[in-house]
Amino acid sequence: MKHTIKHLILEFVSENGSGHIKEIHLQITQIRPEVPQHTIRARLSEMSRTRNLEEKIRTYGDGFYGIYSEIENLNSVVSYPDRGPWGDSSYRGNCSGYLVKDLILRFKCQSVFDPAEGSGTIKEVVAGINRFRQRNIFYEGRDLKSGFDITSDPMPNKQFDMVWFHPPYWDIIKYSSNPCDLSACQTLAEFEDKLNSSVEKLIGVIKPYGIIAILIGDKRKDGNYYPLFRTLLSNPNIGQLKSIIIKIQHNCHSERINYKNKNPFLIPIKHEYCLIYQKSENC
Repeated sequence: MKHTIKHLILEFVSENGSGHIKEIHLQITQIRPEVPQHTIRARLSEMSRTRNLEEKIRTYGDGFYGIYSEIENLNSVVSYPDRGPWGDSSYRGNCSGYLVKDLILRFKCQSVFDPAEGSGTIKEVVAGINRFRQRNIFYEGRDLKSGFDITSDPMPNKQFDMVWFHPPYWDIIKYSSNPCDLSACQTLAEFEDKLNSSVEKLIGVIKPYGIIAILIGDKRKDGNYYPLFRTLLSNPNIGQLKSIIIKIQHNCHSERINYKNKNPFLIPIKHEYCLIYQKSENC
């Protein structure tokens, strides 16, 4: 079905021009009747004006309309080679928006809070879902660079269906010298303490039985390997752990380094974890 839509667009728009927009529109509405018609018209109009049609289609995901579709077979290992059009790809440490999109749709979230916005990936994901899937999801975001200190400032006076938390990692990318910045922690113990206290505070802004999704990776330093989320697993104050999703990383700095010749134990880290906790009655 998806390849049929893509074939229709490539065949008619690239060879016959925008005059066949109406014909393509009618055929797509038969193949995908659940897609809003204004979305079809807007996308086809945009396609007809681009020179590199194949490249433009890829930016919208597999099958042209796939970017905001719900992944029915979401499982414990995910891989998104294309990071998507959300956020700023040059912002170091920025994650793909596909996973949070999949979680928002799976859990039918009506409100999302992001306390570490970075380049605004999650904000743009929510805006896209609202626009192209005709949802009305409320979004609120904060960030240290705009003056929000997650370790000490009050949380929003509102509760959310989902909190997405992608904290800065300890001693990997140092975003600032601000002592409130988790990436600027001097020791692992300091990072773990601030990470746990931050998550405990975020639990307070989740609706009963809502979720917090924490995207976090591992760290290797001085020959030692550190799972940065390890103390979260033993924290009784952050709800019930429901799932751990392993997210494959792409375009990593480690891909350009030959670790094998340096040390056979230096196996490149190519994954992150998404820990999904549900707020319990006791939180």
